[in-house]
Formats: sequence, structure tokens, C-alpha cells
Amino acid sequence: LMRNTKEKEHYLKEIYRLESANKEVSVSSLSKVLCVSKSSVSNMVKKLVAMHLLNSAPYKAIEFTPEGREQARTIVAKHRLIELFLVEVMGFEPENVHDIAEEIEHIQSPAFFRKVQNMLDKRDTDPHGSPIPDVDF
Repeated sequence: LMRNTKEKEHYLKEIYRLESANKEVSVSSLSKVLCVSKSSVSNMVKKLVAMHLLNSAPYKAIEFTPEGREQARTIVAKHRLIELFLVEVMGFEPENVHDIAEEIEHIQSPAFFRKVQNMLDKRDTDPHGSPIPDVDF
């Protein structure tokens, strides 16, 4: 079992971002965006493969399993929803919400995120113009 859920979710989110931008998902691309060593990335990818969240083979791109993609979509949705909430409801400037959302996205409370979603009338774009994945929390 992985103790560090935050780290796992961070990886899934960055893989989702790379994939959404049609960028190659590899140990070296992840090492760059996450600013960690390639060996750290390799170790984490192995763990995520063991958890059936990723597929990985030599010389092939790292890919989500269906379960991995679902978890990644959920974490991205949480992050972007919270950014929208901070701007629209709380009056933060869009450039000041990323770090706060990075903390809140790890809260394990579907009811909390459903309420946020409803308060925002299920809007589908974050303050930076990125799509909020359609997730049933």
C-alpha cells in the first residue's frame, strides 16, 4: 500500500496533463515536469503499475489503465473545481489559486466536492480556461 497518496495523485495529475497536451509520457518527460530524478520516476511508475493504474513497457509510452485514468480525471477535476471556487466564490485572483488548490485537492470527501460542484452550477472550465473533467464525486 502506498503511504503517500499526495505523491501518487501528483503523478497521476501530471501524466494526465502531458497526455491532454498530446505530449509524450515517459520517464524523462515526467522527470522534467516533476523536477525529480529519473530513478525516482521509474520507482513510482513501477508502484503505479503494481497498483494497476498505469501500463508501462520498455520503449513504449507510459499509459493509464482505465482505473488510472478515472483516478487522474478525478484529481484534475478536484484541482480545477477548487481553483474555480476560489476565484468565483472567494474572490481570489486566478494567479493566486494554484498552490491552495494543490493542498485542497487531496481531501478525501466526495460530499465536499459534490457541494463545490453544485455551488458552481457544474461549470466545466477553470479560471485558466482548462476543461474541468466531468466527474461524479
